[in-house]
Amino acid sequence: MTRKKPGQKAGKRTSAAISKKEAQVKQLVQQIENKPVIAAVDVRGLPDRLLQAARKKLRGKADFVVAKNSVIKKALEGSKKASILSAEIKSPTALVLSDMTPYELFSFFKKNKSNVAAKPGQFAPFDIIVHEGETDLPPGPALSELKSAGINAQIKGGKIVVAKDSIVAKSGAKISDAVCKALSKLNVFPFEARLNMVAAVEGGKVYGATVLDIDEAQLFADLQSCLAQSFNVSYNCSYPTSQNIDALLKDAFSQGRNLAINGGVYSDASAELLLTQAVLLGETLGSKVGTLENKTQA
Repeated sequence: MTRKKPGQKAGKRTSAAISKKEAQVKQLVQQIENKPVIAAVDVRGLPDRLLQAARKKLRGKADFVVAKNSVIKKALEGSKKASILSAEIKSPTALVLSDMTPYELFSFFKKNKSNVAAKPGQFAPFDIIVHEGETDLPPGPALSELKSAGINAQIKGGKIVVAKDSIVAKSGAKISDAVCKALSKLNVFPFEARLNMVAAVEGGKVYGATVLDIDEAQLFADLQSCLAQSFNVSYNCSYPTSQNIDALLKDAFSQGRNLAINGGVYSDASAELLLTQAVLLGETLGSKVGTLENKTQA
C-alpha cells in the first residue's frame, strides 16, 4: 500500500486556490482594460445596503468589483493603464469601472449619503443629542432603557416623551451599548455614511479625493470674480477681447465724438450736435442784439 507523502493533499488545495486567484486576477485585468475610468472606493465599515444601492443607481453606467485587496492590487499592477492606482489601495477596497469621469463619480458618491445607526464602541465625532418631543413608544420597559442611556424620558398622555434635549454621548466619548439601543428604539440614526472614493485613474493620471472634492458654489463664485477682474484689466489697458470689444468701441466712439465737437470738426457723428450748438448760439446772440436795439431806441 502506497503512502501519501506528507503535505501532498494540502499542496493540491493550495494549487487549486492559486489557480482560482490567478483566473480571478486575469478576468479583472480584462475588465479594467475595457473601461476608461477606474476608481478605488474605500468600503471599510460600509453597510452592504449602501453598496447595493449605489450598484442599482449606477447600473449601466458603472460596474462594481468587490474582491480581496491582494486580487485587486495584482489586477491593477497587471493593467497597462491603471497600475498607478495600486499605490492608493490601503484599506478594504472595491473597484468601480466606468465611462463616467472621475469628477462625476466622486460627485455621485458625495451626494448619495445615508443615515446610519451608532455602534457600541464608536467614538462620537460630535455631541449626540436626543431632542425634546413625543415618541411612538408606549409605556413599559422602553422607558427604563431610555433613562439608562441618559435620556430625560417621561410618560405623558399614554406615550413616552423626551422632556428636554438630552446629550447621550459627548464629542470624543465612546458610545455605550445602552445608548445605541436607545437611539435605535427612537429611530435616531446620528451618523452619515457614503462610499468614499479614494482616487480614480483616467488617461494615465490619478485624481485623488482632495482634487475632486470641489465646492461647486464656491467654484462658480471664484470664476465670476476672475472673469470680472480679467475684464477690468483688459478694458483698462485697452486690450481688445471678445468680452470687452463692445465696451472698448463704445468708449472710443464717445471719445472721438467729444474730440470732434470740442475741436469744431464736422463728421457724421458730430455734425448734428455742432449744428444744434450753432443754432442755440445764434438764437442767444439774436436775443442779445434785440435787447440792445430796444435799449437804444428807448
